[in-house]
Amino acid sequence: MATFEQTRSMRNQQHFEVLEIDLPVITGACTIGGSSGYGTPLTCDQAWSGEYKTYKFTNQNAPLIQGSPFRCIKSISETATSIKPGQGLAGRGSLSITFDDFINQDPNPDAPAVNATVKKQGTFFGKLAARQIFDNKNVRLKLYRVQPDGTIDLANGAETRHYVAESFNAGSSGTWKLNCKDVMSLANLDEKEWPIATNSFLRQDITENQLVLQVDNETVYSIGMVIRIGDEFMRIDGVDTSDPADHKIQVSGRGIPIQAPTSLEILTITEKQEHDAGDEIFICDESDDETIDSLLTRILIDSDFDPTLIPSAEWAAEVNEWHATTRINTLHIESKGVNDVLKSILNGFLMDLWFSTTENKAKLSAISVWKQSSSTIEEGKEINAYTISKKPQEQIRASRALVLYDKRNLADNEDDSSYRKGSQFSDNAIIGTELYGEHKDKRFNNNIMLDKDAADLLTQRYVSRFKFTPYIRSFTADERYITFKTGDVVNVNSEVDQGFDGANSNNIRAQVLKINPKYNKEGRQYNVDLMTYEAAFEDNSEILLDGPLGEANLFVLAGAPSQAVTITFVLTSYSFGQTAIRAGNFASGSKIILILANGFEGKANGGNGGKGADGAENTNTPPPNNAGNGLNGGTVYDAQGVDTDIYFSGSTPSAAYPTADGYIFAPNGGDGGFNAFQVGPVNWLGGSGGDGGNGRLPGTGGPAGAIDGGISGAGSNGNINDTGVGWGQDGVDNDASKGLAGSGIIDSGAANVVLFGATATRYVNGNGDH
Repeated sequence: MATFEQTRSMRNQQHFEVLEIDLPVITGACTIGGSSGYGTPLTCDQAWSGEYKTYKFTNQNAPLIQGSPFRCIKSISETATSIKPGQGLAGRGSLSITFDDFINQDPNPDAPAVNATVKKQGTFFGKLAARQIFDNKNVRLKLYRVQPDGTIDLANGAETRHYVAESFNAGSSGTWKLNCKDVMSLANLDEKEWPIATNSFLRQDITENQLVLQVDNETVYSIGMVIRIGDEFMRIDGVDTSDPADHKIQVSGRGIPIQAPTSLEILTITEKQEHDAGDEIFICDESDDETIDSLLTRILIDSDFDPTLIPSAEWAAEVNEWHATTRINTLHIESKGVNDVLKSILNGFLMDLWFSTTENKAKLSAISVWKQSSSTIEEGKEINAYTISKKPQEQIRASRALVLYDKRNLADNEDDSSYRKGSQFSDNAIIGTELYGEHKDKRFNNNIMLDKDAADLLTQRYVSRFKFTPYIRSFTADERYITFKTGDVVNVNSEVDQGFDGANSNNIRAQVLKINPKYNKEGRQYNVDLMTYEAAFEDNSEILLDGPLGEANLFVLAGAPSQAVTITFVLTSYSFGQTAIRAGNFASGSKIILILANGFEGKANGGNGGKGADGAENTNTPPPNNAGNGLNGGTVYDAQGVDTDIYFSGSTPSAAYPTADGYIFAPNGGDGGFNAFQVGPVNWLGGSGGDGGNGRLPGTGGPAGAIDGGISGAGSNGNINDTGVGWGQDGVDNDASKGLAGSGIIDSGAANVVLFGATATRYVNGNGDH
């Protein structure tokens, strides 16, 4: 005896299938209207106890099988689950079995009403259909092989494909057809909404300042809930149900921002308004520092998907590997179709979700060019010779991608103007008259769940995955060579992919989208679809960053590789931000090479000037000396513990950029503010603000203190260019302390940060580590 996998490599294979369906039965006492019944919940007055009977059917030409399943399967047609890259939700699978009906048998032979006459009356499937409701019953199609010694391991020798029944209908010429659907369809995601509306409402009008609200008596409110009435958001901090006919809730404030208790992020701002009795109260669902897998799981379970079919540990591991730092902080403020909600999550974080019929579980997978192949498939072996074709998917290609995020007031409409920030990533290296003549754009839907790193990662991963035209490769394969699964990444070696020299290319990486069995009398074959990853990032890749870099995370801009890598970034524009460029969360053992080219100018924010102290009028008591300190300048590059080589001038290891030409200048700190000064026996004028420090985003001059009489004034803003004081300078100590100079480069634990060609005119360290 052997398992399905143990017999997979058999050269000569004899295939057959067994179809199992679990239908409810009632054994023992069964009557209907005082007469004997037929042993099913539809035909018995007795309560059903949860008992099922498994009916088994096999091919008409199947070998003799222990247990004698009915040999009546005429044909099998299956459409397997198909991943749709970039669309999030996969195409759902379906199964159709056609049976030849037969006589002189009964589906419930031991039922009280079934006697010899009943057994001979009608047909087997006609009686089965009359006694059962097939909708959503579990169906298993078991794929078997006859073993070399002629035996069959019924217990362990099958690959099982899981579906649920959708309909059972009579056909022509004495046939019946069982139609089955993907298990994911059990949740009826096409017909459901999330978050689930509670039909809650106000019982009395409320003013814009009222904190105690009279609400409906049916909804179960709880402390901590965020509610939306019209366009206003409120958080509940008290519930009073002492009077069953007069339930009340208390909110923590009106018109104040809603802050998440764990992440402390502001989820939305809001404006207080008056509301009328009968207005809907929508209970918002809150994501507070939530992982992608957690949110998807909650939505599916709320939509009645079986939680035992969600492999929580696998999902968490996938998210932790490819979205290790991603957290969702938002409110879900209105009911939407579950499919639409799932797509917004999956598309926003570039992930695929599908149901594996062979593993009987929902699968979640990130899309990343860093995913490594698990095997190689070759034409003439895994691919039947001369069966492979490839079809371009030009509609998916994009060399530039954009997404808008950061919607401050979630009640605003979905217009672009409601979003404050955007992320754009482009690969300009493939644009030119000799390559692609112009950019092809991917515009993602605006997304309230993204933060900066998540938005940058989305646009980077999409362009990196689809910047070259992807191809779907379709081929036929024999069962003995199906050693890969839907979702796997594989290398492909075939005649349709030739290298520059005409030889077969063995560097084609592709994701398995679909493995579709085809059933016929000679046995099973498989139609397989792959989509290529061209060109894939590898260790020692070089990435050109030719746009401005603000608060840039190199790990994200590399697509967040999960393994240790050595990767080169060529920087050709300029940088800005409090920490203009940071290495990010690279795996231990990684190395970064930065090549500053084309006059790259690395700068960061200048420090703001300190505030002037407030003045006072008509008092004999001097005001406090509360002038503000100047703020420190920012950091141009933080290695964050990752070994880094930085080329400022001279030769580089890059073939495309063999000579470095760039600068890193630490910004300046802001000046301290000034105290108030006395201008009469009982009057003090507010002090002047300190000047801002120079930086790519210059420091803002500190404001003058209150009651300055128009004399003191705010400090001057810093400058984007050197004003003669030089770069990397501390601010000036005035009455309040100066801000310190920013840093050119800080190591943050990196053992080896090496600078090449960093002359005094090209590098100013400030308070950095070099």
